[in-house]
Amino acid sequence: MTIKNTIAGLPYGGAKGGIKVDPRSLSKTEIERVTRNYTTALCKKAGLGASVDVPGPDVGTGSREMTIIKDQYQVLYGHRDINYAGVTTGKEIHHHGIRGREEATGLGVYYATRQILSNQ
Repeated sequence: MTIKNTIAGLPYGGAKGGIKVDPRSLSKTEIERVTRNYTTALCKKAGLGASVDVPGPDVGTGSREMTIIKDQYQVLYGHRDINYAGVTTGKEIHHHGIRGREEATGLGVYYATRQILSNQ
């Protein structure tokens, strides 16, 4: 992720964080509770924010979880942080998400592969 962002000129690094849980074993309500608690814990450590760390969906997560993180961050800091909506990527469209986000990774692989093969 760090290399991809550098090539694109984006000021982001790359890191992973998560919760060791099987999301298939939890209800939607339980997933929301765990996600909100995780977000609150990250915020308490000053580890989340548009200028600090911007998580995006990965294995076991999607737009729903990114929207929950954004919502919890907004509950905690929205009154102080004008950039609260930029706290995650991959949010649902009606929660400040952008069209094409789900396809972005696969499309990037396609373009990179096409470029590599065209230089042969």
